[in-house]
Amino acid sequence: MSLHLVYSRRGLAACSARAQADDVVVLLGDGTYAAAGMAEFPIPTYHILQEDLTSRGLSANSDLCIDYADLVELCIQHNPIVSWSD
Repeated sequence: MSLHLVYSRRGLAACSARAQADDVVVLLGDGTYAAAGMAEFPIPTYHILQEDLTSRGLSANSDLCIDYADLVELCIQHNPIVSWSD
């Protein structure tokens, strides 16, 4: 299983074209703006970094939100880790 770190809406579009069904996606930084449109993308498992969401004045289902400790755990559990920005 891969872990995809998504930093922008364009990154999410590129990621969704390549992510596998058992991969995990985390929206970080400006990628949190894409959380509202996740229904457009065929990504079954995703999370949103709470700190980045809050710092942008956004909100989301709390079940989807993770903190930095959770992000570290995901990084430990997955290989490879792929970053998507543009």
